[in-house]
Amino acid sequence: MADDPLESSLISTDAAAGIQSVVACKGIRSTSDFPRDLKGLSAEQIEHHYTAMRNSHASLTRSRGQLLRRSREFSEARERFLATLRSYEERLVLIGQEKAEAMRLAKDMHQELEAFESKQQQLDRLLGELDEAKQEAGFWSVFQINQLIERMRALLRGGDKRDG
Repeated sequence: MADDPLESSLISTDAAAGIQSVVACKGIRSTSDFPRDLKGLSAEQIEHHYTAMRNSHASLTRSRGQLLRRSREFSEARERFLATLRSYEERLVLIGQEKAEAMRLAKDMHQELEAFESKQQQLDRLLGELDEAKQEAGFWSVFQINQLIERMRALLRGGDKRDG
């Protein structure tokens, strides 16, 4: 009987000696542990039940406080987690924008390189034609050299003259 906490918390009276045993009134107890009617109970028994109910209420209040604290801590932790998640999302968006900008720049640079290569090839062709024209003698070669020089000027200024 002494090992069971519910039975040890109940008031028992020793009929022969009329002595009431000392009962621990700590912890949360079910309401069914307490009598519904106080009739027939001595003042000591009523006081004992009252103390047991107060102790049970205090334990419940502590437990409720702990539950509220833990709930608040979890809510704060959740909010911190969500804030961290939002910051990661913002970082990903920024990284995506930077990547898109880098891709645009790379595309622009590639187009510029292709245009430069095209101009370089045209200039190489014009220089080859100029070398050929220099080897020829006469009025026609001077006229051809002047045309080649004009085409080079136009090419170097940004024009794209390919006609001959």
